[in-house]
Amino acid sequence: MDLYFFSLGQNLAAMTPMLDMINHDGTAQTRARIEADKGFSGSGDVLHLTTGTSYAKGDEAYISYGNLANLDTFVDYGFVEENNIHNSESVEVRMMRQRPFPITVYADGSIDAGSTATLRYNLASEEELEIFSNLEEGQGLGILAKPISDRNELDVSSFIASTIAEASEEARAGADDAKGDSLVHTYLSERAKLFDLAIEKIKSKYPALEY
Repeated sequence: MDLYFFSLGQNLAAMTPMLDMINHDGTAQTRARIEADKGFSGSGDVLHLTTGTSYAKGDEAYISYGNLANLDTFVDYGFVEENNIHNSESVEVRMMRQRPFPITVYADGSIDAGSTATLRYNLASEEELEIFSNLEEGQGLGILAKPISDRNELDVSSFIASTIAEASEEARAGADDAKGDSLVHTYLSERAKLFDLAIEKIKSKYPALEY
């Protein structure tokens, strides 16, 4: 079998078809490295695979392609991992007189701090906005890393829940329409499932939340 070695720059390399034949598992502890001019006879490069996982004879060995979200593996590799511990999904938000920004949901159902901070500011009352106008130069808006009021935080949570609930419904409808394409169906189903997890997490904090 012919092996082809490609340098990708920045200390990255690919060997095909050898590494291409090892399937991905985001939890795999297997790592690969190339040692140059370490051939068993004469010159040549050697591929080393190391793992912290115990395998029995005949078990399939996996390697992690990286901490990839489902959209990354879908687009770049043509597969989708169910219950991906590195998954994340985003929804673009458009508000009047504001630049579009994403709300990103991570695999544990948490919402990224950046979009939460942006919404705290955009949904602040006139009284709450006075806090920012009185900031001294150089202080920045680090205050937005924490809730600025109970009212504001409830509005932020309601906005996030309604936005991702709509995205979840769209993903679920798309999954139903794509039942003939298992890859697309799985991707959209996992997208909807992640958004639902985020809503459950929000409702655990605000059980009576309306959105």
